[in-house]
Amino acid sequence: MADLKNLTEYKPTPKEESLLEVLTNPEHRMKTVTDICKIAKCDRSTYYDAFVKPGFIEIYKSRSKDLVGQAIAPVLNTFIREALRGSFQHGKVILEMADIYTERSKVDHAIKIRLEDVL
Repeated sequence: MADLKNLTEYKPTPKEESLLEVLTNPEHRMKTVTDICKIAKCDRSTYYDAFVKPGFIEIYKSRSKDLVGQAIAPVLNTFIREALRGSFQHGKVILEMADIYTERSKVDHAIKIRLEDVL
C-alpha cells in the first residue's frame, strides 16, 4: 500500500516534466532517444534515470492513455461512416467492438479409434 501512496505523490523534476511533454507529443513519436533528449533539453542519463522510477513510468502511462483516448473518437467516427457506406470490414470491426459479432471458428472433432480398443 505504501508503494501506491508513493506513486500518487511522485512529482517529476522540471527536466522530467519536459521529457514527459516531448514523449507524449505525437509529433515526436518515432524520434530517437538522442532527438527526444535534445528537444526536451535534457541529457540521456535523465531519460534513462526517469524510466527506472515507478512514479515517472505511471505518469507516462497515464498521459499516454489520455492521448490515445483523445484520438479514439475521430477513429470511431471514421469506422462508423465507412460501415454506413457499406464497408464490410469496417462494419465487422464496429460489431466486434460492440460485442455483437464474433467470428466463428471451425472445430474439428475427428476421433481416431483403433479396432483393438473397441473389441
